[in-house]
Amino acid sequence: MPTEHPHTPTDTARSADVPRATVAVPLGRPVAVLALRYTAMYGPKPFDEALLALLDNGTYKILSPGEDHHGCHVSATDPSGPLRHVAFMSWPSVDWDSNVAAHTLTFDGDTGAFIQELRLPGDPVPRAQHGFAVAVPDPARFDLEARWPALRSAHVDVFDRLRVLAAAPGRDRTTD
Repeated sequence: MPTEHPHTPTDTARSADVPRATVAVPLGRPVAVLALRYTAMYGPKPFDEALLALLDNGTYKILSPGEDHHGCHVSATDPSGPLRHVAFMSWPSVDWDSNVAAHTLTFDGDTGAFIQELRLPGDPVPRAQHGFAVAVPDPARFDLEARWPALRSAHVDVFDRLRVLAAAPGRDRTTD
């Protein structure tokens, strides 16, 4: 008869007692910061505005009225230049019920528009989102420790530009 070992993967009753391992990942320095204004969004995350900081080591931080989390990204172009296509994987956070989410953003450099595909674990249907993005000047000075209200106030001029872009005729707001 096999010997039972505590905390084996098949012993679900006891596996909850095992401390979860953690990994420390250093955040990089901002090389690009985008202010985003969504015109179509995922219903459970109805935040029109967000700030997305791309960091020099492939990490990112996103903040909005209801989000504040990190993850990693891969850009098809140099993030310090015009962005075209960026893939994101969030790290487990309370924003995603202690799980992950994958996003892919494709930017149109001429109009400032972007389309975003959201994929959630176990959900076979990707969620389409879109909106407009404007670069925040001087990304090296972006305060990664600041909270959303302070950052929103500090970048009010950028969000004003986004509001004008999003309000152009034919750009109705919808939700998914």
